[in-house]
Amino acid sequence: MVRTSPSPADRRLIDLAGQRGIQVSARHLERWRSRPNPLLPSHHREYPGQPSGGSSSTADDRLVDLVIWLARHRRPGADRGHLALRAFGAGLPVPEETVRAAFIRAPHEVADQLHRGFGPLPEDGDLEDWVHDGADAMAGSRERRPTAVDRRLGKIDRQVGALLKPAAAEFAAKFDPGASQAEALDRTGRHYHAAVAVMAGPGELAPDTLAGYARGLVDGGMPQWPAHLLETDPGDPLAAVTADPPHQLPDLPSNNAANHLFSIARDATTARLRAAWTAAGQIPGWAEEICAATESELTAGQPAKAVERWAMGMVFPVDRVFLAIGLAEPAPTPGQQASTALNLLFMTDATNATLRITDDDGRATMRRLAPPFLLGLLEMG
Repeated sequence: MVRTSPSPADRRLIDLAGQRGIQVSARHLERWRSRPNPLLPSHHREYPGQPSGGSSSTADDRLVDLVIWLARHRRPGADRGHLALRAFGAGLPVPEETVRAAFIRAPHEVADQLHRGFGPLPEDGDLEDWVHDGADAMAGSRERRPTAVDRRLGKIDRQVGALLKPAAAEFAAKFDPGASQAEALDRTGRHYHAAVAVMAGPGELAPDTLAGYARGLVDGGMPQWPAHLLETDPGDPLAAVTADPPHQLPDLPSNNAANHLFSIARDATTARLRAAWTAAGQIPGWAEEICAATESELTAGQPAKAVERWAMGMVFPVDRVFLAIGLAEPAPTPGQQASTALNLLFMTDATNATLRITDDDGRATMRRLAPPFLLGLLEMG
């Protein structure tokens, strides 16, 4: 195969990389620009003279960092989408089309899992029966025994709950008097209702179900103010996420969770995608730090700030789902991190929609209890 010699712009990129000790060839640059999903943008082209004149390309010096990064991280058979996500997360100018394609893989994978678990969408059958039968089958197929993550979180909950029994009773009497009789969903119940919400949309969850789900996340029957509100003054807590998303994947109910993630991957600004990617990458370290600090104080018999923070997380379980994600995926793959990033944006949009209709105290409480990695996303809107 005959190849033309590298353009002046490519020679400049090669020379600049060489000055920093990285050897790349014109073939490398060509391969990284290949379609589909190029990792390296094309040079800016200028067309001097008349319309019939030739063109020339100029090197953007900002591409040198990307070229060097790709040279250092290239591996035989490396997943191009994963490379794109990691380079994008590092702040490098990967082509937007490639970044979006990599993020879009996550909702497609969710859709594939749902298609396998639920079977084909019925044409003439009862849609509600199909959703609930499929969710029942999926929940029944899950491991019923607690995972290592469940056991760790549950152990800390029980120890903190035992320390706080008098204070918890006082809190319950004032803010959650029905806590001792309230019904919490067990693991199978949570899997079942999560499957229903993912397939048919969040609007399928009644407020009482949401309350039971929240109570089931925390071991030991701790009083919970949000669950109490859902049980006594439910309103419409999911109004922000019941509208059908603008973009749809085939053969799924319109308000399906994969469609929400798909729409976010297509429409979110690159700034929000990068912020969410960064936040998702912080979750494992944050989760381990929170757990380890609380365990250390409990083992020493000296409860302090970590135990206090954990107790607040039991009463207002804003961050429990993030603890579970971080402990379950201590070293997430790029695909897992992309999926978590899209879910963070979905949750952020829903939270901000709710905060817009609440009072100042509610907004201040949410921002005080939200994990640090979520605050920046909430402020981006």
